[in-house]
Amino acid sequence: MQFSHISAEQGQWVALACSSADPSTVVAQVPVGYERYVRILHPALDEDDQLVSWGTVAKSRNHIITAADLFETVAGLDAQGDPVEEDAWVDTDLPLDQLPEDQWQSLIDTLTVDEPEDQKYVVGLWAGYAFIEGGERIQIEQEPDPTLSDEENREAYETALAHAQKPAFGPEVLNSAPLELGGGYRNYHLFEADAQFLAEPLWAQTADGAQRQRPALAFSADHRWMLSTEPYDDCTILGGPASLIEAVLKNPNLETIEVGQFTRIGHSNE
Repeated sequence: MQFSHISAEQGQWVALACSSADPSTVVAQVPVGYERYVRILHPALDEDDQLVSWGTVAKSRNHIITAADLFETVAGLDAQGDPVEEDAWVDTDLPLDQLPEDQWQSLIDTLTVDEPEDQKYVVGLWAGYAFIEGGERIQIEQEPDPTLSDEENREAYETALAHAQKPAFGPEVLNSAPLELGGGYRNYHLFEADAQFLAEPLWAQTADGAQRQRPALAFSADHRWMLSTEPYDDCTILGGPASLIEAVLKNPNLETIEVGQFTRIGHSNE
């Protein structure tokens, strides 16, 4: 399992292709020109922290999901997750902001199954994660040890805090400009990775444990396919050859809906 930092220049084709697109359309995230596109819907969690599909929520309200629907529309909620319809689905929170690990791995298996073993991929890590740069954004709680003096406990805490606040990456990442796709927060550090890392990313081991965030964007080195998960979004969007999209649509582990290049997500009632 390997990954290595690369220049943001290797993602400029995405920035150039998407810069003039209507920001609500599919091709504002995944460039125009792919044969087909699909949304992979992120499940929500119910009050028992069990995964809930969009279809389950829609069925409870007799709602027919359209390609442009946001989860809030399906559930009868506002953007904060509060009910705005009498029959709103109130037994769940808003969807996860990334696919669960097993669903992500199933998706990547489908995308890479027919590709050469030495195929390389470009993956983008959202630059907003605190663990990347460390520093004061990271705080810890540590119970005092009753066997130590106040001064010793303070020194132990400061040592633990300094360790927790160490950046996860070196200067080659921190001092390089990320790929900027507009909108202020759409900034990504790019890495070249193999298929194993793409399926099971492990960016760093920190005081908070293993950092296994799914890539916010990824594409094959030949640009045959590309996927994008915007920060805080309710779905992952994928563009690629017709046969590949068909395979994703038939993947029983994923909840999917096909979209067009110019589908305006969030504007299903227009």
